[in-house]
Amino acid sequence: MGAADKPVLTLVCPYCGKAFASAMQIDPAAFESMRIENMLEHCSACLRASRFNKDDYFFVTDDGQT
Repeated sequence: MGAADKPVLTLVCPYCGKAFASAMQIDPAAFESMRIENMLEHCSACLRASRFNKDDYFFVTDDGQT
């Protein structure tokens, strides 16, 4: 598994509906052990800030959503 195969922690903007990579990029195992509540993230498409909880995050690979 190379760097190109690394899953990207992703969110969907509630304002514009575009998917964007989270500013926090960690591996899935570390993500599972974290508690995330009310995390502020900025959409790379519309630049608006929104708050997200753990269930808003998902990983995307070259093969699609995981």
